[in-house]
Amino acid sequence: MRACLRTLPDACRGLRWRATVIDNVSGDGSLEMLAAEFPEVAVLANRVRLGFGANHNQVLHRLVAAGSARHALVLNDDTELAPEAVTRMVAALDRRPALGAVVPTVLDGQGRPSATRLAWPTARSWLRADRRDITELADLNGWLQGACLALRVAALRQVGGFDERFFLFYEDVDLSRRLVEAGWGLGVCPEATVVHHGHATVLRPGLVETTLRQGRRSRHLYFTKHHGARRATVLSAAGRTILAARAVKTAVAAARGHDPAARELARRRWALARSNPHRPLPQEAAQLTRAQKLK
Repeated sequence: MRACLRTLPDACRGLRWRATVIDNVSGDGSLEMLAAEFPEVAVLANRVRLGFGANHNQVLHRLVAAGSARHALVLNDDTELAPEAVTRMVAALDRRPALGAVVPTVLDGQGRPSATRLAWPTARSWLRADRRDITELADLNGWLQGACLALRVAALRQVGGFDERFFLFYEDVDLSRRLVEAGWGLGVCPEATVVHHGHATVLRPGLVETTLRQGRRSRHLYFTKHHGARRATVLSAAGRTILAARAVKTAVAAARGHDPAARELARRRWALARSNPHRPLPQEAAQLTRAQKLK
């Protein structure tokens, strides 16, 4: 987060801007660091841990209600912005009034380009992911990833912010889809660059299995919302059957080769096959409580 915030002034050169950090019950000294090194940055400190969409909505809803900004930038803390990156994204939105959102050129930690627009999820991509661990492919007509996403506030006023039913993953797919359905365009600003170190939190040891379960849970919610509960249920059953078969095949190979790593992979696949994505996960409890209070 420190590295990310240090890049903001140059990235926003020529703009009037304000940064807000949402501390999601970090407990790692982040609040103290912010107060000491970035006193100009506003901070919202959660009392309970919320998901990606609910966290960002705390700021986005206020901006929409106040009408105090033309654009909003959703930004992960594991990013570093190049000089004038935000300035250029704002300029792209201003040049093309039909765009509701844009993303920059994204590089990984080794300077390699990453996909910023991905193909819309389909039944085929669902089953391909469960069969071969291949997620959505790059597509210039697809949805925009939310790691660094510039949004037009007027578009948010029309379609709303993130759907808070998605604790993590697919909330950016859903928002992209709602923007398109409302008539807004999605774009890429290639001259703006950001380095995204990528999944620094969700793939750390001890969280991988939870992350995988969350991805399948959010995928189920997305298909239920946009393609119907029946299709989501059928695809879920088919995907879990595929995962169970892969788990058995991996377990047999692990037993023959006395391979501990393969045994662990078989166990993980079996756990995913048994996990019912229709049921909320433990980390969603505070989120569901918040959603009920908002109603």
